[in-house]
Amino acid sequence: MLTTDSHPLDPNIAASAPVAFAKSTVHALHKLDLPQGVRLCQYANAHEQVYYQNEQIHTFSMYTQGGYQTRRTDTTATQGAPGRFCLMPAGSYSAWDIGEAQQFMHVYFDDSYIKRLALQNFDVDPRRVSLPHLTFESSAPLMALVQHSLLNWDWTDTDNQMLLQHSLETLMLNLLKTVGVQKINTDTPLKAGLSPSARSRVEDYVQANYQRQILLAELAEIAGLSEYHFARMFKISFAQPPQHYISRLRVEKLQQRLKALSERPNMAALAQEHGFSSQSHMGRVFKQYTGLTPGKFANPV
Repeated sequence: MLTTDSHPLDPNIAASAPVAFAKSTVHALHKLDLPQGVRLCQYANAHEQVYYQNEQIHTFSMYTQGGYQTRRTDTTATQGAPGRFCLMPAGSYSAWDIGEAQQFMHVYFDDSYIKRLALQNFDVDPRRVSLPHLTFESSAPLMALVQHSLLNWDWTDTDNQMLLQHSLETLMLNLLKTVGVQKINTDTPLKAGLSPSARSRVEDYVQANYQRQILLAELAEIAGLSEYHFARMFKISFAQPPQHYISRLRVEKLQQRLKALSERPNMAALAQEHGFSSQSHMGRVFKQYTGLTPGKFANPV
């Protein structure tokens, strides 16, 4: 969607057809990869016709400067402005006519990420989560979170990692509220995934045994399914594979323990207590899900 000072375009010359966003003159001001496959990008561009389509990843876009002359050309919609946001689900198509210079932020995230948030925070079954295509919507809470939280921190400073992750998750939870995820009709039967009773048995078992190695065969037996079928049904019900679910739980339990400690932690002992095969294994998994090492999390200063 935006252009750079070093590659100006003549605003009086219109392209015969929009070009792909990735091949346009859009200028990436800042980029940041966060854990769980989420990417933040700040962009700038102007005087251009582009189309946007991402087959695998959802995109949340919010204008931070300008955008008054930007409009969609493939559908009827209002024009952009600072604070207005768009939501472009994976696979959706949109075409844009960019006017005067503008800046905006994109949040890229996959289906499993947003479905896990809905499950963990609103107890919404992942199978019921479907994002709408939104253009130039307004939301004061979302605008405040972007402008005064996410953009308020230096993305290049690793000490801001936890703050940025927290701000991003808060933004995504508010986005889910905005699109009405809490009002999803739960009366319609769901055909795939684990049954409610099997799901509950598996959750209880993992909660009680996360401190040790848990085999897929154990969980499949509890659910009354073959290992292959169980793995597929589990991923549908929890928006993640069984091993990822177990690793996340271990990391969450470890975070709680580290926050409660008043003395220097014994990392080797903590690894054993939380089901990790070694201290180094604990460090790799913890960083994969949080972006920090356990030591950095325990002592952020």
